Amino acid sequence: MGKHEKGSSKDLANRTKSKGLQKLKWFCQMCQKQCRDANGFKCHLTSEAHQRQLLLFAENSNSYLRQFSNDFEKNFMQLLRTSYGTKRVRANEVYNVYIKDKGHVHMNSTVWHSLTGFVQYLGSSGKCKIDEGDKGWYIAYIDQEAVIRKEEDQRKQQQERDDEERHMQIVEEMVARGKELAGGEVDEYEATELVRDTPDQKIQLDLGFSEKKPITSTVFTSKNTSIFDLKPVKKEDPDGPGPSGSSGSSNRKRSRSRSPGPSKSLKSSKKSALDEIKEMEERKKERKNRKDYWMTEGIVVKVITKSLGSNYYKAKGVVKKMIDDYTAQVKLDDGTVVKLDQEHVETVIPSIGRQMLVVNGAYRGAETTLESIDEKRFSLRLKIAAGPTRGRVIEVPYEDASKLA
Repeated sequence: MGKHEKGSSKDLANRTKSKGLQKLKWFCQMCQKQCRDANGFKCHLTSEAHQRQLLLFAENSNSYLRQFSNDFEKNFMQLLRTSYGTKRVRANEVYNVYIKDKGHVHMNSTVWHSLTGFVQYLGSSGKCKIDEGDKGWYIAYIDQEAVIRKEEDQRKQQQERDDEERHMQIVEEMVARGKELAGGEVDEYEATELVRDTPDQKIQLDLGFSEKKPITSTVFTSKNTSIFDLKPVKKEDPDGPGPSGSSGSSNRKRSRSRSPGPSKSLKSSKKSALDEIKEMEERKKERKNRKDYWMTEGIVVKVITKSLGSNYYKAKGVVKKMIDDYTAQVKLDDGTVVKLDQEHVETVIPSIGRQMLVVNGAYRGAETTLESIDEKRFSLRLKIAAGPTRGRVIEVPYEDASKLA
């Protein structure tokens, strides 16, 4: 039977059919040939070319199956990743888009006999999240690179926390060693409230100015006098009562009692050195942990923007998930989940005795208990509840700590 005349309706129909998709069951993957009907496919199976391809397949069937399966999986996952991302979608919908490509690898040439088996394979290998619904199987692509980056960040944060805990332990040991060298008598002073019997009671300060000390000098009586026979003679104080021996000895006793001993100066110097070490560590931690972002999962925040409407203005919610360093998903008290930037929320201060989380500064990430609120200084007095610095009382600004959910 000859070919139809070029440009005729039959010729155009044949060209259109050759460009479009045909029945998948009439496609031979080994020969890369698409047949139009069952009769044509049957004739192809008996052809010499197909028989030669069957002999090649029989020699190394596992290699061919593995190659076809890998190509099918690679192309399918590429389509899922680029077209749908991590969104949950029906597996059949993705498959229908995949088979629209005329040169795609057919599933009947792979190790999977059905789409269900392929979806279950993706779920068991951890490449996709799968679940079965009323309309069939649903899949969601798992971004392995994002998972690896998240695990790497968590590992780095854990390493930084471990290094910080070891560093704090070394500092505590240095402080304890300094106290031992000072004889265990280093005084620690705490600020206390001024207590007065009556509101009108005056405050008096005793500066403790000492009296003028008498000036003594040695007077030599003669050249032949032995140096061991010399006695100190007290000069008369122009403002004093007179040169009496008893008053001179009493003045000397008072001057000795007022002069500080070397042990106290040694203690004060060692105490100041310990304070300097602590202050240095505080400044170092402050520089390291002070960031321009502060939101974290598990804290309570208050909405301060009116862009969501008047119903949500000043509403409180819990940070459920961090999208990035500055944006989070917040679940409000009425159950609504909204996406908010940290510029649109503020920290929440609970009542005294409730749990709070330090979200910025030297003690970033520390769980604490609210001790008191200083409204004049806009600061909070917190007691650390866990970690190597447990029991330490710190003072932070309002914006550096928020209520824990």
